[in-house]
Amino acid sequence: MGRQFEQAVEAFRNGDLERARSLAEADLSAASSPGTHHLLGLIHCRLGNPASGAEHLRVAADAEPGNAGFRIMLMRALVDAGRPAEVLAMPKPPAIRSAAALEQWRAWGEAADAARDAAAAIAAWSNVTAGAPADWRAWANLAAALVTSGRSAEAIDPFQKAIELNPTEAALRWSLGAALLESGRPEQALAMLDDFEARVGRTGDSALARGRAALAALRIEEAEQAYRDAVNLAPRNADAVREFGLLLERTNRLGELTELLAAAIQSGIPEQKLSHLYVMLAFRERRVEEAYDLLLRIDPEDDPLGWNRVMAKLADRLGKPGEAFAAAEAANRLTPQFDFWRERGAAYRTEMRDLGRSLAQAKDLPRLERPNRRMPAFLVGFPRSGTTLLDTFLMGHPETMVLEEEHLLGAAEREIGKAARLARASRSSLERARTAYFAELDRHIPRGFAGLAIDKLPLNLLGGPFIDAMFPGAPIIFAQRHPCDSVLSAFMQSFAMNDAMASFLTIEDAADLYDAIMSGWFAIRERFPLNVHTVRYERLVEDPEPELRPVVEFLGLEWSDQVLAHTRTAKDRGTIITPSYDQVTEPLTMRSVGRWKRYRAQLEPVLPVLLHWAERLGYRD
Repeated sequence: MGRQFEQAVEAFRNGDLERARSLAEADLSAASSPGTHHLLGLIHCRLGNPASGAEHLRVAADAEPGNAGFRIMLMRALVDAGRPAEVLAMPKPPAIRSAAALEQWRAWGEAADAARDAAAAIAAWSNVTAGAPADWRAWANLAAALVTSGRSAEAIDPFQKAIELNPTEAALRWSLGAALLESGRPEQALAMLDDFEARVGRTGDSALARGRAALAALRIEEAEQAYRDAVNLAPRNADAVREFGLLLERTNRLGELTELLAAAIQSGIPEQKLSHLYVMLAFRERRVEEAYDLLLRIDPEDDPLGWNRVMAKLADRLGKPGEAFAAAEAANRLTPQFDFWRERGAAYRTEMRDLGRSLAQAKDLPRLERPNRRMPAFLVGFPRSGTTLLDTFLMGHPETMVLEEEHLLGAAEREIGKAARLARASRSSLERARTAYFAELDRHIPRGFAGLAIDKLPLNLLGGPFIDAMFPGAPIIFAQRHPCDSVLSAFMQSFAMNDAMASFLTIEDAADLYDAIMSGWFAIRERFPLNVHTVRYERLVEDPEPELRPVVEFLGLEWSDQVLAHTRTAKDRGTIITPSYDQVTEPLTMRSVGRWKRYRAQLEPVLPVLLHWAERLGYRD
């Protein structure tokens, strides 16, 4: 290298970029060398022209293919120039056996991130974290790539590793909270948001995230407050207004929704950004055709999941079964981490089949005497079989308190392990389980309540043996509906994802879950002396009183006409957390009875399974 090159390098180091470029260009005209091209490339990049810099850096890298430094700077210049695909088209970096190879994989990962190639990014950052396990940024980048590829559950460990390595980076807690929420762990997501807000304070964005997590955790009051905070902190945030509006609709407060829309428009949010809320308001006010027309004016790509969810409701109400089913199918397919949740659903169905078989075959199960205090009653049934409607009727009785969707049996199960271990439980462990159940129950009922607590959790169906062991003779109400209507309704609903609800993402999985649960229920009924009374949904909606009087008697209660005032009870009860929230407040209708017949073509693949169960349950069709 000549004197001019050395002077160019010195000028570059001193930050005199124009002099460095002039000297390097003069040296290049005298004798083209890879080193001079490399230097000129760096100068151009530093001057803010990475495209020109990349051309010089490419000449240098091509001239000395074994020079890792030349290659690394070319890769980074191409990323800065907005051409990351050219980096990914290069041969992959070598195995990490040196610092240079590690740096090449970092550059490769940066290119993959810029190109939004999640698979390449995962591969790159996996290599970097293996080669440099103390690099918190690499762990964070790996986690972000996993989230981008729809694998949020797998991103949790890398995010946690990044936080361990750099506990002062508050943004990592935000990202981990989002991954936890996507993975169906909203309580842990809220804990991360608590940590984040303790460090940086509450912002409009963090309040919005808190609202989402609290809603997923069914902490409705907390969700409402968080959404209110989000709207107050950022009144022009259309996402915050939209999600708060959906919560108001979800909790049957249509007047407040109307007020929210008016305030949002006044704050400057364009009406079209809130179109989804106007559609839902029209639908809830029974202006169905107007709602349908409004929805058709909205670009589905703006919110494909929400658009299809609403279209499924509207098309169904307007008698368009093909359109409704296709929209529900599209919405389910758009569920975040669809494949992950389908796998979880399949594992859950296997677990339920195994549990049903093991309980039905168990011998000499332990059984306690009746407790000294009043036993609860239990309301079970396959999801979408009318359990929410029935519990609303029962709430109207002055001597009852319905505990809705609280996993009280979980507290008892923790004392002996899963219900499948019931046969091996000792008497003392079963007594501890019952004590744990009552302790959890007491957390949800007023002090001194002397009435009947009704534990309503539909999929406690397979908890029958456990219930019988702790509470021998306890009344169990089984809500029954035509299998085709139950499964179709569940498939077309929007559920918060968990292992059980994941089976409703496809009609085939939904029918398989019905088969798994009902197989276990029938086997358990044959094996155990359960005290069960069946309520048939179709009779309940057609003529409630004849169906309800025997239930009230079965529960050991005196009849009260307040039981029949279900619409008033539904409005007085406040938030309804089940998917039936918008139906139980309306007058009874036979519209949902035999609904499946309109969808016979769409249900064809699962009719052999479901009609078999319909026959066993006493339905003629």
